[in-house]
Formats: sequence, C-alpha cells, structure tokens
Amino acid sequence: MNMPEFGSDPIDQYSKPVGETKTKLTRVFTMPVREKPEKPGRSLAVNWDQRSPLVEGFENRYSYTVKLWTRGNLAGNHYHERKEELFFPVAGDFTILLEDIDTKESEEINLRESEHQVIFIPTKVAHTAIAQSDNAVLLVVATYPGTEEDEFPYKLK
Repeated sequence: MNMPEFGSDPIDQYSKPVGETKTKLTRVFTMPVREKPEKPGRSLAVNWDQRSPLVEGFENRYSYTVKLWTRGNLAGNHYHERKEELFFPVAGDFTILLEDIDTKESEEINLRESEHQVIFIPTKVAHTAIAQSDNAVLLVVATYPGTEEDEFPYKLK
C-alpha cells in the first residue's frame, strides 16, 4: 500500500504541532485537536505520523503505555544511551524531571493531557515521570526497544 504524500489531505494538518517550546534540555510540542460538530462528544489528536515526525530522524521502533495508578507514583529514574523517547500523556497530568547526565543541568516540566502536549526525551538525559493525578497513563514512543542494556539507573526523585 502506498503512503499518501504529506499535505495532500486536509486531515494532515493535525499531524503538525501548533506550538513548540524549547526548554533547557528538550522540546515540548502542543498538538492540534480535531473536533467536528457532526461528531459530538469526541476528539482526535494524532500521536504519530511517520510522514511528519516531531523530531527529525526519530523513528518509532517501540511503543508502550505506563499506567500510574495513584498520584505521586513515578516511572523512570534512569537514562538511555541509545533510545530517544516521546512522552504523550493519554490520561492525567505529569511532572517530568530531567537532568543532563554530563552537564548536570536539570529542569522540571509539567505535562498536561488536556493541553495535548508531547515531550521529547533525548539520549543521556535522565528522566522521571511523576503522576499528578490518579490513573494517569503515559504513551511512550521510542527509537529503540526497551532493553536492560540501555537502561541506566539515575535517581532524580
């Protein structure tokens, strides 16, 4: 099956961020949401379109979800040398802690599902996602499979 050329269909506009915030260590993208009056009670937000990647050269090779059942639960406290990741909050809000393992520069970013935000996690940036709501779900799209040989503990919280 041939893939349509990007931009050839009006729905392609939902694959391009409507905002990009550059932080000290990363980028946070805000994705557009499609809502149609003839389809009330639902919305569509594109998480991934290989024709228009959020990060140049980023290839989706491994995707998974993390569910944090209780506010304050966390995932991460590690970094990767091979894997880059995109975090999409599917349900709930998160605080993302980041630290460059070489420079020790750090930052904290709030990621909200209601704002349709996506954060890019580069290699060698330690990261921890902390749920700010119960039953928070994070979709992770990665450039490399989850392997123990590429997960290095690094405690941020």
